[in-house]
Amino acid sequence: MKILLIISLLLCNALAVSAQTKKYRWFTELCEYEGTYDASRYTEKQIEATYQLYFAGDFNLQTDATAQRHEDVGSLSLDALSEEYTTKSNVLRGLDIVKLPYWIKLKERKLKELEQVYNLSRVTIEAYENPARLKAYTPAASCVKTYVDPLIEGGNALLITWRKLDEESRQRNANPERLRRIFEDRYNSPEKLRHAQIQVMRFGWWNCANAFVQRVEQNDTPEKNFKKLFKRVRTISCDEP
Repeated sequence: MKILLIISLLLCNALAVSAQTKKYRWFTELCEYEGTYDASRYTEKQIEATYQLYFAGDFNLQTDATAQRHEDVGSLSLDALSEEYTTKSNVLRGLDIVKLPYWIKLKERKLKELEQVYNLSRVTIEAYENPARLKAYTPAASCVKTYVDPLIEGGNALLITWRKLDEESRQRNANPERLRRIFEDRYNSPEKLRHAQIQVMRFGWWNCANAFVQRVEQNDTPEKNFKKLFKRVRTISCDEP
C-alpha cells in the first residue's frame, strides 16, 4: 500500500511539473530551435511577443524618404509614411513581452528608434519642396552647414557640394572611373541642378542625419537573452552560413 502511495505521489509531482513546462519553437536566419520554458512564469503569448521584438525587422519603416531620380519625388508620400509609422508603433507598443528589465528596455529603445526614423523621414520628404525645413531638425544640426545651406542656396553652392560628395564617394568605390563618368554626364546636362539636389539629399543629407538616429545594436545579445528564457534549448536544424 505504501509503495502504491509513493508511486501515486511521484506521478502527481511529475504531472504537476509537466503542466508547468511548455515548448516553443522559433527560427533565426540560419537555425530552428525548440525551447522548454516555465509556463508559470511566462505565457506563450509573452514568449511569442518577445520573439517578435527580438526579431524586430518587422518594425523598420519601409516607406521611401529619399528619391533616386527627380521623377520619383512626386511618389514620396507623407500619408503612406504616417500610416506605416502609426501601424507599426501601435503594434510595437501593444506587444505583451516578458516583464524582464532587458526586454522592457529593448522595447523602449525600439520605439525610440522608430520615432526618430519617422521624424527624419518626414522632414526629409518635406524638404524636397522646402529645404529650409531641414534646419528645424535639431538632432542633425551638424549636417546643416555641410548640406542644408547649399540645398537652400542652390546654384553654384549646391553644385560644389555635389562635386565634393561625388569625389568622396569615388574614393570608397571599387570603380571610381565609372562614377566619375556618370557624374560628368549629369553635371554637363541641362538638368544638373536637379541631379545635384537628388544626390545631395540622398547621399549627403540623409546619410549624415541618419547617423544620428539612436538605433538598437544589431548583435547577438538579444538572441542570448531570449535563450535565457528557457530551461532547455534544443537545436533542431541549421543551414550552412
